[in-house]
Amino acid sequence: AALREGYEHFDPRAYLRNNYLPPRADFSSEEFVVPWKLRCLAETFASGEIRGRTLIDVGSGPTIYQLLSACDHFEEIVATDYLAVNREELGRWARGEPGAFDWSPFIQHVCKIEGRGEPWQDKQRRLRERLRRILPIDVHRPEPLGAPLRPPADALLSAFCLEAVSPDRAAFVRAL
Repeated sequence: AALREGYEHFDPRAYLRNNYLPPRADFSSEEFVVPWKLRCLAETFASGEIRGRTLIDVGSGPTIYQLLSACDHFEEIVATDYLAVNREELGRWARGEPGAFDWSPFIQHVCKIEGRGEPWQDKQRRLRERLRRILPIDVHRPEPLGAPLRPPADALLSAFCLEAVSPDRAAFVRAL
């Protein structure tokens, strides 16, 4: 209940400004967290071991950076979040609406580290095409999506969600 209450006034735009713009979004060195996260995701998906038809991103928040390398290995990506404001923010970006958060520096960086010489606009277009559903989720319920996804997903991704919304280790383990 306390966690739910704390998220009631969550502002996705403030969150994005604080965490995904300079100085935090610094691509100048692998010592910074943003390029490190992007490289880890790129290397993970480049292995070819994680691929399939459908990927569910558990607790996407208002972000898409975690999906940039994944979009080359899945036909469909399902983003999920507990908060309607985060789902709305994702939808604005997916539809390419004016005023949506500008992820182009992230997309450009991922294209650079993947090293295929791909124009970043192509990757952005592909992710928008493959991000087909944005659904509500509650990782603390027995059926987090309300009902099983059909067809079942081939893989799950979760970047900093379960640990952020679990008040203790037992809740984290249950959510996992």
